[in-house]
Amino acid sequence: MAETTVPSLLHKLASRLNRDPGAPVEKPTESFWQDPRLSFADEQSESLPQESDVVIIGSGIAGISVAQHLLRLQPSQKITILEARSAISGATGRNGGHIKAVPWADYYTLNQTLGKESAMKITKFRLAHLDAFVNEAAALGEAGKVGLVRRVEGVSAVFDKESWESAKVKLEAWLEDFPEHREKWSVHEGEEELKKFGIVNAYGCIKGPSGAAWPYRFLGCVLSKLLASGQVSLETHTIADEVRRSQSQIRPYEVHTSRGTISAKHVIHCTNAYAAHLLPFLKGKLWPLRGQMTVQSVPAEFPRLGASRSWSTMWARGFDYITQSPGEDGSLYLGGGFFQGGPEKDEDLGNADDSQLSAQCLEHLETVPPRAFAHGTGAKIDKKWTGIMGFTGDGLPLVDRVREFMSGRAECDQGIGGEWIAAGWDGYGMVHCWLAGKALAHIVMGREREVSKWFPRDEFGCTRERLDKMSPEGALKRFLGLLET
Repeated sequence: MAETTVPSLLHKLASRLNRDPGAPVEKPTESFWQDPRLSFADEQSESLPQESDVVIIGSGIAGISVAQHLLRLQPSQKITILEARSAISGATGRNGGHIKAVPWADYYTLNQTLGKESAMKITKFRLAHLDAFVNEAAALGEAGKVGLVRRVEGVSAVFDKESWESAKVKLEAWLEDFPEHREKWSVHEGEEELKKFGIVNAYGCIKGPSGAAWPYRFLGCVLSKLLASGQVSLETHTIADEVRRSQSQIRPYEVHTSRGTISAKHVIHCTNAYAAHLLPFLKGKLWPLRGQMTVQSVPAEFPRLGASRSWSTMWARGFDYITQSPGEDGSLYLGGGFFQGGPEKDEDLGNADDSQLSAQCLEHLETVPPRAFAHGTGAKIDKKWTGIMGFTGDGLPLVDRVREFMSGRAECDQGIGGEWIAAGWDGYGMVHCWLAGKALAHIVMGREREVSKWFPRDEFGCTRERLDKMSPEGALKRFLGLLET
């Protein structure tokens, strides 16, 4: 890409990030994960409740986690979850099934930008999610098994020489500061060594602990329990149009929806990529990116390792994420392909429409099995769908109270109520959302000290200073690695 085209391309892409994401489209592509649909997928009350202690907008991982942990702290609360479409139909029901951080790569960057202390806290927070999910699934007993939450070895295969040399340096830098993890991680290179992993054409791979799941089913089990408690009302096909302050000293917020108005003490935005629709201040600071997923059938000779392994394929530009069915079919759940056709062809940045597929990504994803795996030739795409991720200007989530400068609404005393946000997972929702929801629930209930040791409060906070530094142009230069103009 010629250097002279960079400024105009940046301007074009930045204008997309500044748009109002709107509400989720009515008829998204059909996600493999959501078949069969949950029995309560379209549940709603005969008439919208007029009041609630807490209104949570969004029924994905973050929203469900907030609800569960709020009830654990105060079981008498009445909580209403609003969902624009069917339950768990957004990114949580459309993702890749990974419970995976890339600690060595992420830590290296975080250390450079935020310093060692913050980098370590964020990395520990992300790594804690695998145990958290495994423990939650175990607590559900037999019902939890349907979510297929499992520990696997994660293999990150690198197909670019420069990237591979860099990966080894980053891994060692991470392990120097996390020596307790050294025995869990290993480096493998050389054609013969990589054959043991069924990998071809790569310069090397890094192996370490990871996890996989069927998030739609797992979160469905959790939400089912919440609904059975009688304290949670699920209102699907109910679009939140506006949040307003009221004069009430009991329930100071009103959420105006497509089915009426509901008053609440607390309003919690768990809409991720769509958050800027109700909080316009966030336009250009928290924006959507459409991701492409596929299910690919594999030849008979392709190893069936889905119960014990997952993969990432890392290219000179971008990476793909791959889990495998733990059943005999061995189907690959393969997503990614972002930007493989170059930025000038991109249609996914700033795009909140998951009713359409991404042609650029699909063109790449169908080539991954034969390029990356010894027995991948003959793999075939059986299912394909898209999902909408939310990205922030600095690559970190927004988990905090919504201040007046963000909403344009006067804040009220926290003892009475508040407006809150948990969003902007940057494509890593499975290693951010659950514990962020737990932390936010504690903060909402005035019990912040109980999570201060493990939650990156300052790093994920919504200070004016942090948000003012965010711009679409700055995010693009960081996110896309474009040349300085």
